[in-house]
Amino acid sequence: MPKILLCFQKNIFLATTYKFNHLKIKYNISALIIALVFLFFKSEAQDIHFTQFYSQAQMLNPAQTGYFEGDWRVAAIYRNQWRSIDKQPFTTIGVGADKPFRIYSDQINAGILLLNDQSGVVNLTSNRVYLSLSYLKKFGGHSLAFGIQPGYVFDFTDVNKYTYDEQFELGSENVFNSDLPNGEDMGNNINFFDINAGVLWAKQLTKAFKPEVGYTAMHLTNPYRSFKGVKDKSTRFGLRHVFHGGGSLTLGKKLRLKPNILYMYQTKATDMLLGTNVEIDLPSKSLKTVYVGTLFRYGWEKNYDASSWILGIIYKNVNVGFSYDINISSLQEATNNRGAWEISLVYISPSTKLNKIQIPCDRY
Repeated sequence: MPKILLCFQKNIFLATTYKFNHLKIKYNISALIIALVFLFFKSEAQDIHFTQFYSQAQMLNPAQTGYFEGDWRVAAIYRNQWRSIDKQPFTTIGVGADKPFRIYSDQINAGILLLNDQSGVVNLTSNRVYLSLSYLKKFGGHSLAFGIQPGYVFDFTDVNKYTYDEQFELGSENVFNSDLPNGEDMGNNINFFDINAGVLWAKQLTKAFKPEVGYTAMHLTNPYRSFKGVKDKSTRFGLRHVFHGGGSLTLGKKLRLKPNILYMYQTKATDMLLGTNVEIDLPSKSLKTVYVGTLFRYGWEKNYDASSWILGIIYKNVNVGFSYDINISSLQEATNNRGAWEISLVYISPSTKLNKIQIPCDRY
């Protein structure tokens, strides 16, 4: 969770608690959610993110499009967050498919990515469609890829579900009167063009260790994002810088470490995830691998957010992962430490590429 959003959460929670104790008014906790979502209109730091970021290659970095061993890949992920607050979760769904087109040692790759994000009781919805293109070059044991990802964003919100200060009535039975005029002029939709770009490097340094490092620049068009049509610095969709690293470290015939690190910077907000998965190969030909892991999320300036725990299996060519975030931020007073859960699925079709060329020879 970006730092600026955590600060908003803390301040709004304390303010809401103050009104509970001193005004003796029975606010529904959904007021907290509405306030958080309303801040989205003026905040450049709010953006889609996943705990299992490494499972969503195209979303993490368009340079990773087609970067796998196989003929084609389909990946899907679902995230559910903040259900403990008034049973109004923030949900995010990502679905993508990509395919490499190999030309000797080089590759030209193509893919498509669909994202849906819904926030809180006001049905703040963001639908995004991206096309991914990348070029992968292999030389001297190195793999270097460049990717670009143009797309279009469709944002929607239900204005009728908002409440405003002008509708606040101390003497009324329900505290808020939605029939009162709110004095706001706000639309329901925002549509704009978006584009991301990235680079990826990998190399088999030793027989046991292969690192991967990448960088992505997201929202290069820096579009305006305001339901009120405001065009100034505060309504810009901030450029997001994404640095990520990973790889594989073999510890034995059946044991591997898969370290993962992610650092993001967007309009003075920071987000970092750091951890590792441990993979164990099984003797079964169907249930090939099981893995467990943990990630820790925090901001650059000791802004602790969550501890994430991961469990997954690789069955034939399907990788299924489940993660749960334990909230340890200042919002834990409202969430009771309950954060988000995710489930991811990645299917990679077996490769039909010929590794060896054999020329038949008649024998006499």
